[in-house]
Amino acid sequence: MNDKISIILPIFNVGDHLRGGIDSLINQTIGNENLEIVMVNDCSTDGSDKIIDEYADEYECCVAIHHEKNSGAAYTPRNTGIEACSGEYIMFLDPDDRFTPDAVETLYRAAKTNDAQMAFGRFRRIFEYGGKVQKSYSPYKDNLEKAYPDETFETENFIKVPDFLWDNFIEKALYGKTLEVTYPRDKPLDTIRVDSIEDEPDMLKMHPSVWSKIYRRNLIMDNNLRFQPFVSGDDLAFALEAFLNAKGIVFLNDFMCYDYYIRDLPSDKSITNNVNVRLLDELMESYIYCRKCTEGFSKNVQNVSVNPHLLHWTYTWKNSPFTREENKLLLSKVNKLKKIHHTDLKTRWLLSSMTTALETKITIARE
Repeated sequence: MNDKISIILPIFNVGDHLRGGIDSLINQTIGNENLEIVMVNDCSTDGSDKIIDEYADEYECCVAIHHEKNSGAAYTPRNTGIEACSGEYIMFLDPDDRFTPDAVETLYRAAKTNDAQMAFGRFRRIFEYGGKVQKSYSPYKDNLEKAYPDETFETENFIKVPDFLWDNFIEKALYGKTLEVTYPRDKPLDTIRVDSIEDEPDMLKMHPSVWSKIYRRNLIMDNNLRFQPFVSGDDLAFALEAFLNAKGIVFLNDFMCYDYYIRDLPSDKSITNNVNVRLLDELMESYIYCRKCTEGFSKNVQNVSVNPHLLHWTYTWKNSPFTREENKLLLSKVNKLKKIHHTDLKTRWLLSSMTTALETKITIARE
């Protein structure tokens, strides 16, 4: 194998889980001699810095980088890793999660064989506290029950409504109509390969997980793709720009490449599980950024790059306490998106309902 694959890890105070994440890379079936594991420490205070130094001393494939100043979010160490890495292909891992054993090899082979600049697969959400496993959303039918006979997958349902309501109403409202362009939706599909995202806009309805994907280096470098400075939503913006620019995209619908751990115990939460006004503010800023990126693309691409995320934003806002001033800030951001994102009646109705809900909260707080 002539190609080196760089895998970038943004690290801040994940010492309890860090070794498991790095070990899932060291033990990849492709062989760690083919990997460059770039571990970027964002001024951890829990001993994570010492752990990555241990791996860098023991394994030739491991590189430890230490920031002098904490950035407060994952986007800066991810960008540091992009600048430092040398691989022909680039991947990302959140260090408290795990790659499945053959993730790197399978995604690399898919990209290489299909001459694609980007390849990606499915992932499992593993809820440690609740003890359940969900398969990530896909608009295509799959054979995952056959591929993983010992696994029981629950339906992805992040707004906690009865499954009947989710399957028959909420999911359809959230993800919209099926945009069947190149591939059918009436039978299971294992591999979907397209030349550009316009051939299958439905791909944009899937979770914008940067860590379930492999990118050819020239896709990132030639298009100057970097993570935007959002504490939440930086992954959405990066993944969307990769989709918009990629020449050749492969999706492995029946392949689980990643275990995404939902550590929902009060004492073990990630930054994106702690809801505050900054998180929702910057998440909306990422939607605005994404919408601007899609100018010149079809209305289907413009809609599905943003709309599926708005219900999740609204549900998170509704279930979190905010002051009147915080709601006024969030309203200003929703109105900012509303000015540029008005492609059809459904989109206008969706954003109008969000502004009405925020205005009502602000009025009640004033009274």
